[in-house]
Amino acid sequence: MSPKPQSVAIVGGGLAGMAMALALHQLYIPCTVYEARNTHSASKTSSGAVMLSPNALRILDGFGVYSELQKKSFPFEYVYYKNADEQTIDRYPFGGEALFGYKALRIYRQELLDTLYNACFERKIRVCFNKKFTNVTEETDTTVAFEFADGTTTTASLLIGADGIHSKIRDYVAPGTQKKFMGMAALTWETPTKQLRIPEGKDYKFPVSVLTSNDVFVLAPQKPDGSAMLSGMQFPIEDHTREGWEQLMADKQGLIDRVRNSGDPEAWPDIVKSAMEDINPESLNMWVFYSISRLQNWASAKRSVVILGDAAHAIPPTTGNGASQAFEDVMTLALLLSALREHKGLKWRDALGFWQRTRQDRIDRLLVLTRQLNNKRLPLEKQKLLSREDVWFDESAENPRQMAWLYEPKIEEEVKAWTGEALKKGTETCPV
Repeated sequence: MSPKPQSVAIVGGGLAGMAMALALHQLYIPCTVYEARNTHSASKTSSGAVMLSPNALRILDGFGVYSELQKKSFPFEYVYYKNADEQTIDRYPFGGEALFGYKALRIYRQELLDTLYNACFERKIRVCFNKKFTNVTEETDTTVAFEFADGTTTTASLLIGADGIHSKIRDYVAPGTQKKFMGMAALTWETPTKQLRIPEGKDYKFPVSVLTSNDVFVLAPQKPDGSAMLSGMQFPIEDHTREGWEQLMADKQGLIDRVRNSGDPEAWPDIVKSAMEDINPESLNMWVFYSISRLQNWASAKRSVVILGDAAHAIPPTTGNGASQAFEDVMTLALLLSALREHKGLKWRDALGFWQRTRQDRIDRLLVLTRQLNNKRLPLEKQKLLSREDVWFDESAENPRQMAWLYEPKIEEEVKAWTGEALKKGTETCPV
């Protein structure tokens, strides 16, 4: 790729893609974002809410959007766990100003995405909607050419794939990679908080996961004032084709029936029953759990094409850290690009190798936490059959900074340390 800033193309106008555009803008690297649909026009509640923990908020603060996000979010510090008798049995720390600098935020995904879009628009970053990527047509050591479904083509010095779990660019970078269906899906909908029969004397704090013999039921605030609540459960399901999933999702009444017929109705506490009584079909969402095998490379052979976020590593939603890890991918890559431009002795090949290794190590550790939290959602009698290491437990009384490894990543320090070591080695042109 060109030794001077030329152009970076980002395929995927989701959270990772828009964050990457903002990070590149801070480096004065021109970029264009290509998105297959007009995602900026989606309704605010179309895709439910996401959790943002301090590791993500620190990055978003650096983009200058944190104060805007605060206005649109529900702040919280813990996710609570209750048993079938609605007694609080544990809590999972998700943030905290005193310990990690930020409370966690829960925000509609579309609100977050629109905030990133607006920041890009204000900075005059080019975003092209209704441009569906189809394939790379040619890649050299300096440029990459690619095509869209409308037959147009374009070139860039670097192509970044931020196109999610169903990534087309991953098919080019790591051909033959198969998505693995995990046999589970989550079904969620929005419930007005006033509809819930919250029992007095049960010390209900939200978000909460209620563990029963049926399974876990989640209640999590959706709006800044907590007036709307995500209600949802996860359940085993057979795999479908993409068309099959779309047909299943289109059958709103069938999904509502699935919710109400799940398990023993009497095993659900009354607050859960109240969440099931009047389900708004327009707010229903289904999240299908996929994973991908650990990839050997996150970049093409000529290293003019790179993937990140869910395209490179799919993380089950249990920890609520999928978006946060995509933002970490973005920030780490941006810091490396900055170092490459400042120090001509650094190698792009080596930088990509370091980036993938350090990010993959972090994802691997997060996957261990995911397994522990998945087990945390099992009925208590099943949890008791597992070893202590297989289930996550709150140890904050003895170790208040139990989650510092997740919420305070040392991204800048790691990049700086790598830069110092790498400068002792050969030279290679910076990609941008």
